[in-house]
Amino acid sequence: MNTGKVYIVGAGPGDAGLITVKGEECLKHADVILYDRLVNPLLLEKAEENAERIYCGKLPDRHHLRQETIQELMIEKAKQGLYVVRLKGGDPGVFGRSGEETAALEETGIDYEIIPGISSGIAAPHYAGIPLTHRELSGSFAAITGHRSLDNSGASPDWNALVRAVDTLVFYMGVKNLPIIAEKLKEHGKPSHTPVMLIEWGTTGRQRVIEGTLSDICTKADNEQVQNPAITLVGDVCSLRSEPSWFEKKPLYSRYVWVVKTSMPPSRVGEMLQENGAEVHEAPRFAAVPSASLLPDNIQLYDSLSFLEADSVPVFFEALRKQKIDIRSLPEKIYAGTKRTQKKLEGYGIFPFLEKAPEQEYSLLIGTKESLPVRANHPVWISHRLHVNENTRKTTARLVKDDMINTIVLPCAKAVDTLLCELDGIGVSAVEWTNNRTVICYGPQTAQRAQAEGINVYSTLEKPKQEELLKSVASLG
Repeated sequence: MNTGKVYIVGAGPGDAGLITVKGEECLKHADVILYDRLVNPLLLEKAEENAERIYCGKLPDRHHLRQETIQELMIEKAKQGLYVVRLKGGDPGVFGRSGEETAALEETGIDYEIIPGISSGIAAPHYAGIPLTHRELSGSFAAITGHRSLDNSGASPDWNALVRAVDTLVFYMGVKNLPIIAEKLKEHGKPSHTPVMLIEWGTTGRQRVIEGTLSDICTKADNEQVQNPAITLVGDVCSLRSEPSWFEKKPLYSRYVWVVKTSMPPSRVGEMLQENGAEVHEAPRFAAVPSASLLPDNIQLYDSLSFLEADSVPVFFEALRKQKIDIRSLPEKIYAGTKRTQKKLEGYGIFPFLEKAPEQEYSLLIGTKESLPVRANHPVWISHRLHVNENTRKTTARLVKDDMINTIVLPCAKAVDTLLCELDGIGVSAVEWTNNRTVICYGPQTAQRAQAEGINVYSTLEKPKQEELLKSVASLG
């Protein structure tokens, strides 16, 4: 068996869009992903469904997997000939212990690559509106670990050098040791009025910025109950912040939206929400499993074909190809049940009627089992069934249990049933969970269906347009 390879990938600082192109490609090809706590769970959605996901999450005071165990797992999986991705928050080489991991790989002769990531110490200040360097205020910066022992009892930075030689100081995970950091900097000559900024959950919708000075930042941090992950920025560049920052000015900043899906393709709605500052989870994720039943050989004998949903269209044409049925034998009349189905057919050079087939026509109905009528007056062909990605369900469960989602979008009445099913699967009451979250429905039918299940609806969009959804979510502030 050939030995596999390990890719140590920087996941970036929190915003899922900040992973590198090469890092994303590694995720798409991964057989195994070993990921840390601070990795955005949405990044795991970029991997194939059958990729094994192993949580190596760590908290500052509690370790889920020991570092040695993680290294042993990487080596074990690579020796099985697998494509292994070690996914780490930020950049692997900035307090990410990549040096220990590469040493272990070198020792065992495992091939590896390192794919750098954007470090939170650089990205979080940008998202707070602050550059680390500035022509007039800062010509240097230093990255310092903030969560190991910083007093005289253990390994400690050269405080004198930091104060005398560096303009901007960036402490990683320094909330617990903030009193020591402030005291040591003042003790070695930093003025007590030096600007300080704490950036909690930088680059995400939960980002908070606490401003102060070396003399009062500890009190402010206590009052605001700041917790890790957080970056502590010390230096005159902190005075450049204009409140709010470019990121915090986005209309959907702080919104984490779950768009409940009932079909396969990603929606343009999700893209629009992200562009306007929201974090977006589109779930469940589906894959089409083609039907085992064959298309009728005498398809030319039907008066017409009726496509009930868009996802059936490519499956139908693939079935034509496999069964070697000439497209010229199709009936002249073709109907589309929705506008999206109409557009999908047009992509194949077919321009259908946007309506139902007349009852008197001998029409073949084409769709999934769920979309086809229970008692059809026409013959039917089940094109495929929708397979739900179980790993996406795990992502949903984590987002729900970590209390990250604050807004739910229900695009159709069927999405209400999907929401109930997904929440029930993770042991959560839909009525209780949605009670303190914002639910937005497309159209009165969807709203009525949600309300019938005891779900409080914040807003009902009369027109299912992106602009209306944006306006509704933005009004939440």
